[in-house]
Amino acid sequence: MYDNERCLIFDESGNLGVSGRYFVISCIDTMNAKSLHNVMKRKLKQAGNKFPELKTLHAHEIKAKDAYPCVKYHILESILSKDVTISYIVVDLHYTEERLLKDKNILYNFASKILISRLITKNDEGKTVNILFDNKTTKIASKNSLREYIIADIVYEKGLDVNINFEYKDSDAGDAFIIQAADYVANGLYANYEYNNDIYKNLVKEKINIVQHFPYKKFGK
Repeated sequence: MYDNERCLIFDESGNLGVSGRYFVISCIDTMNAKSLHNVMKRKLKQAGNKFPELKTLHAHEIKAKDAYPCVKYHILESILSKDVTISYIVVDLHYTEERLLKDKNILYNFASKILISRLITKNDEGKTVNILFDNKTTKIASKNSLREYIIADIVYEKGLDVNINFEYKDSDAGDAFIIQAADYVANGLYANYEYNNDIYKNLVKEKINIVQHFPYKKFGK
């Protein structure tokens, strides 16, 4: 599974203009997706055995929003015990232009590009970078437009010689445990911004690489 290749695993939390103030897109950055897959598969199975009511909701998935706080905390601990770093962008919807709020596709693509353009650098030249999203992302972002938008930025605008492999996985599938890991990270970070619940953010902070706020000047005011 992606042997010796960099994986950028994305998920989001919050609603783009439907409810709440903030929208988070988070990224787990790892060179060892197999290890992350294995620990998530094991921990979610343990959680399902201990709390059978949680595993009845989906075939292979216990969503972070459905998990009890103790489950969420323990799973985040397990994710962060692996060789990963965490990067994310938070959109303050109160200060986002109305025209962007009206087109969720453009806003999502724009926010993703800001983060990915900071993650992929000259250090990645000559290598393959796997970018993974949950299939549910397609509800707010067109697969093709996002892929083309990112490749245009990295390969043509920045001029980097990087092989970018885009994948969309069903988070409830048996091979998508790494997507579920990103779900737990995004949900934990969202809790900090939307509800001032910093218990998960404090857990994640030692692994944080990049934090981006949008719009930068007015964010959180």
